[in-house]
Amino acid sequence: VDGVKNRWQELWYITLPNMKPMLMFGAVMSITSSFAVSDVTIALAGLPSVDYAAHTVVNHLIDYGTIRFEMGYASAIATVLFLTMIFCNKVVQNLLKKVGR
Repeated sequence: VDGVKNRWQELWYITLPNMKPMLMFGAVMSITSSFAVSDVTIALAGLPSVDYAAHTVVNHLIDYGTIRFEMGYASAIATVLFLTMIFCNKVVQNLLKKVGR
């Protein structure tokens, strides 16, 4: 508290660093759940949707893995999706490391 001149410094140097674990957990859970939106699109438009209008990456994975049985292509899609999720989580971690510097 010593040396803090205004409310913004209090927020940046005291409040946000104390909230960093909760912010990290919320960000990781939000990123993970944002890649799992296939249930909503399947319920609204069906699988496969008309002209693949409501096709997400996860729907594409389900389509090729369970309906068409192209397991190699489905594995490649899953690997790319996994690497994308890891990249997004690393970006959030790097942004949260800057809080409180």
